[in-house]
Amino acid sequence: MRVADAPGKAILFGEHAVLYGAPAVAIAIDLRASFSVTNSETWILNGEEFNPMENPYLLPLISKFGDFESPLCLNIESKIPIAAGLGSSAALSVASALAISSKPQSIEKIARAAHHAEALAQGGRASPTDTSTSALGGVVVVAPSVIDSLEHRWAIDLESPEGSNHWDVHSLQIPENIAGLSLVIGYTGVPSSTKEMVEIVASRMTSDSFKSSMDEVSSLAQSSINLLKTGTPSMIGDAMNQCHSLLREIGVSSLELESLIDAALPFSYGAKLTGAGGGGCILALAKNPSACAKAIKEAGGVAFVTSIAQQGVQLKTN
Repeated sequence: MRVADAPGKAILFGEHAVLYGAPAVAIAIDLRASFSVTNSETWILNGEEFNPMENPYLLPLISKFGDFESPLCLNIESKIPIAAGLGSSAALSVASALAISSKPQSIEKIARAAHHAEALAQGGRASPTDTSTSALGGVVVVAPSVIDSLEHRWAIDLESPEGSNHWDVHSLQIPENIAGLSLVIGYTGVPSSTKEMVEIVASRMTSDSFKSSMDEVSSLAQSSINLLKTGTPSMIGDAMNQCHSLLREIGVSSLELESLIDAALPFSYGAKLTGAGGGGCILALAKNPSACAKAIKEAGGVAFVTSIAQQGVQLKTN
């Protein structure tokens, strides 16, 4: 049996602004998805027969790393909530790519293949942020060009229905006092549609005041890179609060998100929505993780106490 697992992700800074030239700063979180593979007489997924040719996520990964004539029994387990903006499908794509391959593969090759699979399954549209963060672990910065002060990992190009896309993927090393901090994720229970929220933001970009707020989100994403290298928890928390205020101004928050943030803030350095908004999750940099989680639950959310996952995708052979 081959078992691979990979972490989910949360966007720390750069939501929406990444589509307008700003970097996206993402962190791997210790909510993980596991994918196990054993030889089989027929193709089986979670105990039921399935046709891999009809699975848009697994088809390209089996094509690249497996053999359709050598059936496998596949099992999926995940602690990452679905449709919550935490990279559940990306984590499974990354883990499945590594588990299906019978030969050693580089992290870059796994991340590229997983991104390709995500893009095919999503009609040619997928940022490499989720798959790269899940593959690498730690803190990842995805930008439209190389950032010289960071460790450049790889570049990815994609032809989408809207045209050509280019991303440069970097790792950002953070000090131990930041890496060891607790994070609390609050899930509203309301699914978040990235497509819908992106369209809403795009429709408002004709307003000068809206553009000004978006420029501030972009500037904050840029400055957050140095802040994560040298700042204190209080400084990072303040930047998170400022970022959320700007995201609220551009209209991607919701009553449910605001309720969870209000509950989390008394026990946190800072808190903000993470991802596209409109639903999904908040992310709190916690001073008191247990009290923060309890407050989120009392406000009607689902709470996950986690930390930055320093380990990206990993293979375990049983």
